[in-house]
Amino acid sequence: MEAAPEHVKQKLQRLFSEAAELAVEAEAAGWGGKTPHYSQIEEAAHRLARQMSCRMQERLMREVAAQRPPTDACPGCGGTCELTPLRRTVQSLDGPVELLEWKGSCPRCRRDFFPSAGSLGLGQPGVDAGAGAADRLCGGRDALG
Repeated sequence: MEAAPEHVKQKLQRLFSEAAELAVEAEAAGWGGKTPHYSQIEEAAHRLARQMSCRMQERLMREVAAQRPPTDACPGCGGTCELTPLRRTVQSLDGPVELLEWKGSCPRCRRDFFPSAGSLGLGQPGVDAGAGAADRLCGGRDALG
């Protein structure tokens, strides 16, 4: 983010502040006028951060997918195959993230392949889900409830 133009940094800070204010309003409504324990405040902040992380990961992965050429070589025979976009969900450190990745189908080899998987770290042991990853959901309960 250090390389981002100053107007982008300023807008991001303003949006972070607005998101925090809205999340505080939503959380406070759920406390019913009672004083929350600090751990409740901290958990609410972490829910918002995890939700933002998941949305940012999805957006950045869409950028990566958009740069992908529409064809790739079959890993079996080397023939040129068309790629089609496929959506799937992976478990990030912050919760489930919907990704767009490319799938190739080789008519000669009669096999499917995912050319971006290895280079992006997808489908690798211990990457799609880690120990306790199911406990870190950003989709199950978002920052607003």
